[in-house]
Parts: sequence; structure tokens; C-alpha cells
Amino acid sequence: MDKLLEDFIKTHRIKEKDLIEELNDKAYISEFKKGEFLIKNNNYIKVLKIVLGGKVRVYQENQDREILIYHLKPMETCTLSLSACFEDCKSNVNAIAEEDGMVLNIPVRFVEQWSFKYESWHRFTINTFRESYSYLIENYSKLAFQPLKDRLLDYIIEKSNHNILNRSHAQLAKELGTTREVISRLLKKLEADKIVTLGQKSIKVL
Repeated sequence: MDKLLEDFIKTHRIKEKDLIEELNDKAYISEFKKGEFLIKNNNYIKVLKIVLGGKVRVYQENQDREILIYHLKPMETCTLSLSACFEDCKSNVNAIAEEDGMVLNIPVRFVEQWSFKYESWHRFTINTFRESYSYLIENYSKLAFQPLKDRLLDYIIEKSNHNILNRSHAQLAKELGTTREVISRLLKKLEADKIVTLGQKSIKVL
């Protein structure tokens, strides 16, 4: 058994031997590269992709703006794609790799079957929906009640590596659903308040 698949089985406490055999027989693992689309808006979902390694950004796009839905980390899948597996409908989001990684691919015809056939797969499905719902409610609350300046700072802190975030103002604007001019103005205010320092496509949290 592939080590990554074994990790997925252990993480989600899959116990049924028949399901483990089906995962080995019917699912397959593939690599993806940074910048590669795993899901495209308005395309039918043919396979459910579960991230085993790397990080994936799921977002909606409206004209020149992007609205971040959530990030997928190892052992997670896109709830909206999971829902599409049950409804045979098109995706309404994009999912793009932010770093190299690997996914477990499960043909959609098995996703619904296993949910009724195996308790542990049903639990994985329900938990995925519940956790995603909680995350979306939290993000909606931030969007509705938290000033953009605070959301921007929270985002920079969350996504930074050793207090440094490598993003252009245009990228931040897309991910936060606003304009580059607004982001630039807010960043200059944060820099004036000595909260961050700005570099060439980089932001350092002080």
C-alpha cells in the first residue's frame, strides 16, 4: 500500500477491509505542480481529489476579482466538489495548487456508493461537510463584521513564513476580493503604524 494512501486511511480511521481494498483498487495517486488547476469552474467533476501533500487554494472568480473560499491542506478535499459528486453538476469554483503536491483521485461513481456502503466513508463525508460549513461561517462573519484592514493583517500573519509573506498587492487584492489600490493604501497605513515593512512583492510582519 502506498504510504500516502496509508496515511489517509489512518487519519480518517477507515477500518473496513473491503473499503481499503476498493481504495487500493479503484483510487489512484497523482502529482500536481505549483500553478496547476485541480478543479476548473464550470467543468463537471469526474474524480474527487483529496489532497495528500501540498496546498491548494479554492476560490471563485468574478471578472478580475477572486474571492478566496478556503485552502486545502493534506488529507482534505473540496466540499463543493464532494457535493458535485452526489449531484452530477458542474463545479462553481477553481482550485489551484500553491505548491507542488499529490492527490488521491477517486472516480465520482464510487464516492456516493461508498457513502451508503461504508460507515467510515460516510463519516468522512459528513465530517468534511461539517468542518467546511464551520469554516465558511467563520469567514462570513469576518467578511461581514471585521474591517478589511484587520482581515488583511490577519491574512498576512496567517500566510507568512517566518513573518514574511511573498505576495504582490494585486495578488492580495484578488485573494481578499478587493482592488489593488485599496490593498496598497491599507499596507501603507500598516507600514506607517510600524506593524509591517514593505518590500518588492514581500511584506514583513514586525
